[in-house]
Amino acid sequence: MMLESIHTEHGYITRLLNILQQKLVAIQQGKEVNYQLIKDIVDYLQKHAEYCHHPKEDALYHYYQSHYGDSREMKDLALEHAELAKLTQEFSETVDMILMDAVIPLDVFASKLNTFVKRQKAHLEFEEKYILPLIRKTFTAADWVAVSTQYEEYADPLFGDQVSERYRSLAERLNA
Repeated sequence: MMLESIHTEHGYITRLLNILQQKLVAIQQGKEVNYQLIKDIVDYLQKHAEYCHHPKEDALYHYYQSHYGDSREMKDLALEHAELAKLTQEFSETVDMILMDAVIPLDVFASKLNTFVKRQKAHLEFEEKYILPLIRKTFTAADWVAVSTQYEEYADPLFGDQVSERYRSLAERLNA
């Protein structure tokens, strides 16, 4: 079912955010960090979350709004997805600059990383606490059938059956 799939993906995203959180602590302690690993995580979040995960959620939210009236939380979510996409893009560019040996003060990078992780986690918590329970409580069997036709399920390149070459080292890190 769609909600279970979204919930599972939230779990995957949380695991990745927790690794970023560990990297933040390492940076704050003056330790070396693997920026390529950070890049891999951000890249996955950017590609998978924005092109597969958020569209699935948006299909649910738009359906909810068109059938059950406007909800302020739902309105905020579409906006939040757009803001998160922008934040992710900006953070990704910062990581790219570091990988290209641009000099970025560690405290500046740590601050951006902290903001990125906090915003992403707050977003997931909001959906898990308010949005998903509201949809679960409201939707009928017919709603689920209708909304499922508006979304195509994609294979997850990191947590799916086939790990894509692009995320092989990240997958190994997760399974370690």
